[in-house]
This record gives sequence, C-alpha cells and structure tokens, in this order.
Amino acid sequence: MKFITWKNDKDLIAGTSLRLQNRKEANNLALHVCEDIENILENRKQFSDALGIDINSWVYPQQTHSDHIKEVTKQDCGKGVSSYTSGIPDCDAIYTKDKLVALGVFHADCVPILLYDPIQQIICAIHSGWQGTVKEITAKALDHLIQKEGCKPQNMLAYIGPAIGFNSFEVEQDVLQQVQNMSFPTEAYIAFPSSNKALVDCKGLNKQMLLNKGLLSEHITVDKNDTYQNNDVLFSYRRDPSCGRHVTFIMRK
Repeated sequence: MKFITWKNDKDLIAGTSLRLQNRKEANNLALHVCEDIENILENRKQFSDALGIDINSWVYPQQTHSDHIKEVTKQDCGKGVSSYTSGIPDCDAIYTKDKLVALGVFHADCVPILLYDPIQQIICAIHSGWQGTVKEITAKALDHLIQKEGCKPQNMLAYIGPAIGFNSFEVEQDVLQQVQNMSFPTEAYIAFPSSNKALVDCKGLNKQMLLNKGLLSEHITVDKNDTYQNNDVLFSYRRDPSCGRHVTFIMRK
C-alpha cells in the first residue's frame, strides 16, 4: 500500500496515508467522517498490516481544533481504534515516550505535524487546522515538550505533511484578523491577490513556530503537496466536503 514516507528505519516509522481509489471509501481512515464504519475498520487493518503495525498499537485523539496536548502511554493503545468516542478526548496533539505506540492524527486540508526527539526518545503528532494554527498549538506543544519533558529543540526533527497550500487557502476577514493577531509577525504568510481576497500560508505559519522555538531549518521536512489542487491521492475538504481523511502517523519501533 502506498503512503508518503517521512521515516522508515530501525528506530522509527512515520508518514502520511494516501487517498487510494482501489480501497473502500478511497482509503478514508477516519471514523468521524465515513459512510460505513466497517469500511474504515477494514482500511485501518489493511494499512496497519502494510506498515507492520499491530492494529491495537494505535492511539488516536478526538480532535476538536483545540490547542491541547496530552501524553499517552502503552496503556492507551487501542484508544480510538474501533470507535471515535474511545479516542483521547479533547486534544489535537498527543505524545509518548513509549516504543510500539503508534500515534495518528486525521486531516484533509489541515496541517499535520510530527515531532521526534531522538535523544529524549519522544514522539509527538499534531493536528493544526487554521483554528489550531491561530491558537498556536504547534508552539504550545513544543513549549510543553521543552519545559516539561526536557527536549532540546536543536535535537528535534519535524515533519509537516500535505495540507492546503498558500495559493489555495482563501480566507475571510475574521480569519485574517486572527492570523494577524498571532504572537509573532505573520505578514510573510499572508498575500492579497486582489482587494477582496486574502491568502494564508498555514504550513508556513507552523514551520515558523518550529523555528521560533529553536528547531533547525535543516531538521524540518515540509511536504510540498497542496491538498486542494486536483489530484488522485489527496483528500481536500474545500474541494469536496464529503471527503475522507488521511492519517499522519509516527511510531518508535
């Protein structure tokens, strides 16, 4: 089964699932937006098998476009696997120090971010839609890992997965104002192609948060795909509100 690979070595497997027309519901992996739960459970099992991950090793959050981060452990494995309501409640970032715990966040146009500290042996998965972005969830997750878990940003690696691109994310005045009110200068991530349009670069804003917290630019991988553009392998809620969701995932082996 094809997927975007960020890491797949002796220590780590991480990346993003793809939309696949030969799978049920085009390989939708999210239970909160589906036609039939059984289709999603089958897709999850096939995807897990392809990755070599036990289906019961996954942990999923109940994403609420929040700025909340929660630690999970091996005892949480299986949460969110067979039902949405069994997921980790009210959070959009989860992290763990344990091996063989697969973290996953669901997204279409929203920005998925993965973090890995090879020294502290911590992994983290973040879901950052525009609401999470203006709430600065990525910066807050990093603050937590640095202050509470002893992570040093210069040691950390990051992946920003496929999401809606700068040229595709058109916003109204209310969203624009929230972007402009973020805690750091955001002018470089806003464009005005005409007097009544504003475009926002959510990937760029999240990368800037990583840089602001001390991650090295060469340690940040940014997937260049724009989910909104017509393609066969990426879901886009803006292009198709009935679409499924990818999972961006990370697990220490």
